[in-house]
Amino acid sequence: MDLLWSLLSITCLFLQLEGCTRVIKPNTVVVDVDMTLNTPSPCRNVKLQCGEHGPSVYWQRKKQKIGKGSELTIHVDEFLDAGNFTCHNDNGDILNHTLVLIQVTKNDRGEHPKQILQEISDQIYIKCETKNYSGVFECSWNLNMNPNTVQILIEAHRSNSSISCTVHDQDKSRAVCHELTYCPFQEELEKVGFNLHAIDGPRFENYSSEFFLADIVKPEKVQIHKKDEGDKKVVVSWEYPQSWDHPHSYFPLTFEVKALKNKHNCDHEVRSDPRTPNHKVPHKGSYHFFTEETSLQLNHSTKKYVFCVRAKDMYCNSPWSEWSAMYV
Repeated sequence: MDLLWSLLSITCLFLQLEGCTRVIKPNTVVVDVDMTLNTPSPCRNVKLQCGEHGPSVYWQRKKQKIGKGSELTIHVDEFLDAGNFTCHNDNGDILNHTLVLIQVTKNDRGEHPKQILQEISDQIYIKCETKNYSGVFECSWNLNMNPNTVQILIEAHRSNSSISCTVHDQDKSRAVCHELTYCPFQEELEKVGFNLHAIDGPRFENYSSEFFLADIVKPEKVQIHKKDEGDKKVVVSWEYPQSWDHPHSYFPLTFEVKALKNKHNCDHEVRSDPRTPNHKVPHKGSYHFFTEETSLQLNHSTKKYVFCVRAKDMYCNSPWSEWSAMYV
């Protein structure tokens, strides 16, 4: 594999290997360009090489001849200067090619402006989640561009580990990754690095995120069951999600429970009675408490409740599941 990469690098038309110019895959080169006015940059001159094909070689871009010889220097000032460059022999056969892309390092919007992905929150463009500790996680993002014109390249890594990722073909807005060597019974000592390369025409943008899987684990919704005990009593119980890890004693969940008057939804805030430990006594007709238990008895009487439960990993500062709700 190393030999193959070396051969591809030699023949990919590219000579300049400075810090502001790099090969992201065979025959694809990214040039960092400062687009603020009157800013000189060593990256603006890029040398391309056809290989050992002699002086009869000529170069084309957009089917127009732009130079002769085995080496060509191009000046990259703006997006119009980028694109696909090919070298040909006397018969017009393509001998080699490279795609030159531009990453804007600065313009009138500031440093490293982003345009291809939508900003989720302050400088955050990617959201990653996993529903358990299987080593499988999903990352998602929102495109500002037509997905038909955008190319997404994904790479995830962690030392001494193997992570494979697949981008969803249709909307190109999510990827599923699997860390093949992940062990849920071992402490994570290093974060997963997730890199996304987005290409739209000649524009290239790089996005990245780092995380422990324990910090992004979000259980699936719990299942709620109701049993009428008679004498105006109802027992409501809930189960761990089927996708959650076993044994539950090693992977415990904590639950947030609400029993609200039926005119409210699960996001309604309940002010618990501070005099009641664990808040299991209703306050103004509603319940709200946190528990590791999986059932609650309600005095049904004539009241109707919206019963809500959600779960999270007991030991990690990770997201809550979505609410599950039942009318009782």
